Amino acid sequence: MKHFKLILTSIRIIVTLLFAANVVFMVQLYNSIKERYISDVEQCLSRADQIEMVDRIIGAGLSGDDDVVWISIGLQKSDVGSTMNADKLREMDYSQGFRRVDKQLMSMIAQNLHNCSDINRIGKPDVSKMEEAFRRDLNFSDYYPQEVYIAEPDGRLESPSNLWEIEYRVNGDLTYYAYISPLTDNILREMGGVITTSVLIALVLTFGFWYLLHVIARQRTIEEMKDDFTNNMTHELKTPIAIAYAANDSLLQFPDPTDEERTKKYLTAALEQLSKLSGLVESILAMSMERRKHLSMAKENISLKYFLINIIEQQKLKAEKPCDITLECPEDAIVEADPTHFSNVIGNLIDNSIKYSGDSVHIAIMANSSSISVSDNGIGIPEKSLPDIWSKFYRVPHGNRADVRGYGIGLFYVKSIVDKHGWQISVISRQGKGSTFTINFLRQ
Repeated sequence: MKHFKLILTSIRIIVTLLFAANVVFMVQLYNSIKERYISDVEQCLSRADQIEMVDRIIGAGLSGDDDVVWISIGLQKSDVGSTMNADKLREMDYSQGFRRVDKQLMSMIAQNLHNCSDINRIGKPDVSKMEEAFRRDLNFSDYYPQEVYIAEPDGRLESPSNLWEIEYRVNGDLTYYAYISPLTDNILREMGGVITTSVLIALVLTFGFWYLLHVIARQRTIEEMKDDFTNNMTHELKTPIAIAYAANDSLLQFPDPTDEERTKKYLTAALEQLSKLSGLVESILAMSMERRKHLSMAKENISLKYFLINIIEQQKLKAEKPCDITLECPEDAIVEADPTHFSNVIGNLIDNSIKYSGDSVHIAIMANSSSISVSDNGIGIPEKSLPDIWSKFYRVPHGNRADVRGYGIGLFYVKSIVDKHGWQISVISRQGKGSTFTINFLRQ
């Protein structure tokens, strides 16, 4: 058990660490995608700036023919890369190089436009036109922020906490601030597959771990109940054996043929204890039913009325208090069942009715070829206990009936035999009013 607890604790720690690591990786992935989005937004902002600048240059009459704005750009060989085959380009991950070159070109164009010698003639920036171009370019890139603002360096927003703030620089100088609504929906949509898979894995692991603990706890409970059963049963077996042995030993050691009353008394005591011992053995055999998965029923046609009459008479003889047992059953009622096990099933139900009744026991048995019901006027079963009465070793808690001994396997045995026959069993019970057990021979 010590090693089990250590392993269980280790598993909990490992699972917790895995969950924590997964959260860290998800945050890193989110930040990585966010950085890419901000880079794209910066390029959209650069294009908007160029559109606004070109419009101002053209409006100031500084463009060439056909409203062409000429700029010159110088590129080094390191900016565009050298001639090489596709495999080498792929090895160098040159796709990122193309992205860098694209960004460099955009930056060079912006620098040339802002370095216009007649910068004073083209007037002040038209921020509204730039915002319009910025929003249009964002939409073209499949970004649809609700809010889009552009501000000059001296017009920075006071509380942009709910917006992304992006600094736009030209020649290293801060030129604009751009503010947009966070693109969280876009990021989460892109991460949707990873998030869904991670959540499902987490749920499966959590459920599996919980179910494992639940099963282990249940197995421990059953094991404890089995130990209690074994201890109690051992004690119970010793008592009748000891009494029967003492009675017979007394008759053998000190025989007195003339004392019939003494002889009868000892023989009766021995017979009672042997009968009790037989019942205990039947209980042990009933407990083993769960392991006998492939037990087959030796079925035969049984004349139900006379079969039940014999069982009732036997139960009356062994009962420790007067019993009124009535039977309603047609003469021609027949059921196909294993006589031995079916007899034990009915005997168990009647025996329970007797044990859990008061001094006045009234049992009504109604049977036909389709079903049989056993009703009593006993103490009943609490509603919350009804789902568990068929479980092995389970005993209904009756605080006021400590005198009734049992092992919690009688109804387990009954349910096992009923299932083996392919029948169904149900119970209706009310505390203080009694119980009715019904076996349907025909499945619904």
